[in-house]
Amino acid sequence: MRYKTNKLQKLEKSRYSIVVNDMDRCCVCGMPYPDINEVFSGRNRINSIKYGLCIPLCRRCHSRFHNDRDMQLYFMKKAYNSFIQLYSIDEFKDNFRYIKGLDIF
Repeated sequence: MRYKTNKLQKLEKSRYSIVVNDMDRCCVCGMPYPDINEVFSGRNRINSIKYGLCIPLCRRCHSRFHNDRDMQLYFMKKAYNSFIQLYSIDEFKDNFRYIKGLDIF
């Protein structure tokens, strides 16, 4: 169990984004020093980290992200489009399980 925890901690420290260019400001309101959030959470969280599907969000926007389904779908679609530009639709389908509201499967 400890190995998995260290592995996850290492992944989280190396997060990057293919969705947005500036990771130093909240991508919604522009506040500095944001937290990094994975676009696809739950069982898709580790793949979000691996493939750079992370976005910077301040605390207020992060709360809004988790409570506003339209905002979640906006960033999911943006992340999906960024992913298929670098990789492919088939690779997305292979690595990510069904995502409710993202009608690509």
